Amino acid sequence: MIGKGNPREYERALSELSLRDPVRRASAAATVGVFGSDKDLPRLKPLVSDEAEAVRVSALYALALLGDKGAIDKLFPFVSHSREQYRKLALTALEGATRLNHGGPHGDEEACKKAQEAWKAWWEKSKGGLSWDKQKKQWVAKTE
Repeated sequence: MIGKGNPREYERALSELSLRDPVRRASAAATVGVFGSDKDLPRLKPLVSDEAEAVRVSALYALALLGDKGAIDKLFPFVSHSREQYRKLALTALEGATRLNHGGPHGDEEACKKAQEAWKAWWEKSKGGLSWDKQKKQWVAKTE
């Protein structure tokens, strides 16, 4: 099921995931993360190994927003990355997939380093007790 948004934009993004232009691949991956669903995970996972760092970050962003648990801790290095754009993507994905905020306005590199440590600590404590809620598109505490 396609998320809220323009179906044409989503379809165009899917077709652009394999373009040569890394800027367009990165943009496409992020768009699929916002408008896509878990059925798109197989198309996004290979992009985590892309030669372009922007594509890798965007793919992790998308995977996290679509419920791929393996993407969460791979985003942590980007929370304190030297490039503000990568910090913003990482924090937006983590906050969007968890509805939590561990601080760190993406423009403040020092605050992001503290936020990175807070996210790591939260993940170590919580990862075993979380499940993906497809309806809410977020990680929630498991119910017995």
